[in-house]
Amino acid sequence: MKLSITLAASLLFLSLVPSDALACGGCFAPMGTVTDVSAHRMAFLSSPSGSVLWDQIQYTGSPEDFVWVLPVRGTPSVEVADNGFFEALATYTTIRMTAPTPPRTFCPGNYCPGQYPGYAYADAGAVSASDASVSVYHEGVVGPYDTATIGSTDSMALVTWLQDHGYAIDAALMPTIGYYVDQGMNFVALRLRPSVGIDRMTPVRIRTPGLALTLPLRMVAAGVHDEVALELFVFAESRMEAASFGNAEVDRAAITFDWATRTFDYDARFDDALFSGTGTANNWVTEYAQPAPLYALAGYNSGYGTDVHSGAADTQIVMDALPDAYLTRLRTRLPPSQLDTDLTLRMAHGGDLGTNIAVTRELHRAPDVVCDPAPPCPSGAHSSAGGGCAVGGSSPRAALAIAVIVAAWLARRRRS
Repeated sequence: MKLSITLAASLLFLSLVPSDALACGGCFAPMGTVTDVSAHRMAFLSSPSGSVLWDQIQYTGSPEDFVWVLPVRGTPSVEVADNGFFEALATYTTIRMTAPTPPRTFCPGNYCPGQYPGYAYADAGAVSASDASVSVYHEGVVGPYDTATIGSTDSMALVTWLQDHGYAIDAALMPTIGYYVDQGMNFVALRLRPSVGIDRMTPVRIRTPGLALTLPLRMVAAGVHDEVALELFVFAESRMEAASFGNAEVDRAAITFDWATRTFDYDARFDDALFSGTGTANNWVTEYAQPAPLYALAGYNSGYGTDVHSGAADTQIVMDALPDAYLTRLRTRLPPSQLDTDLTLRMAHGGDLGTNIAVTRELHRAPDVVCDPAPPCPSGAHSSAGGGCAVGGSSPRAALAIAVIVAAWLARRRRS
């Protein structure tokens, strides 16, 4: 049976006036197929020249059976993005922590504290009877995907078309499909072409004209059995935050380093922020907010040989639209029960948040080794500025004697 994975998300920008939404879908697994969407990574750019959504998911299941369905406004262009773009975003926004100064372990001389871990973490198909009420705007091949853009005012006809063309849609998701159909949205459908050997979802890039203001999450619930990790990078004119969910930041001053395990407790502090407040939904936690490091992102490269990834092409899209873009990184984890609320964004009033955190709180610190006082310098040597003994040169006592003689001679000359 085909494994069908659909993701639902969409985007918003600076304006608080509602406008068209660019959306994503959910994950549909047919009877007898085991799959689970565990993470969903998105980047979003909205500018006067148009909106762009980058999307990538992590899931369990057979890549050969991968299917992705995205609700959209109009007839957007569908492109394959470079995974190097997401790699670059992760590289330049991931929290990096430094431990406190290690305890003194031996005497005398210098010591090396060692390394402490940071926080790193389409060919056209057969025509079915339902096709008469489904508009097929485009079919083609993009990278490893067969792709089609379709629309209909009849949700049942649209679902039937998808099923007839190999997209296994769970009947339980009919109300969600119907919701987006009622919103006048079309759907972009992608599936891996036969014999394409890839072991992860190649990121896709969806371009639409105009500004988008909401990020519907309803269809993300499909395929989420327990909870899904959502990560969103927003390129805008300023720092952004969630308007329809709670917002929080990790209390960086509360992060602790444990000398017994050589670990930071950032994950625990992240959960404190995730579940803080009195709301019923988990917060979106802002981890990074800075002017976007566009030139660093554009210069990112990884891999070697024929498997080279670069952030250049995707970053250039951002630079062309927003040369002074500001980048906000938001993360959350949501169970299916909290994926019935659309995410809207708004400008945030918080300041910049960087990646480097100097941790001062610590547990299980060993006491400093107590060193014996330095022995007196032997005859003919004197104490040096570095705390040791030096041979040669004037000792402090000799220097004082010379100073006294010079002072007396000068006083005698003044009297004469």
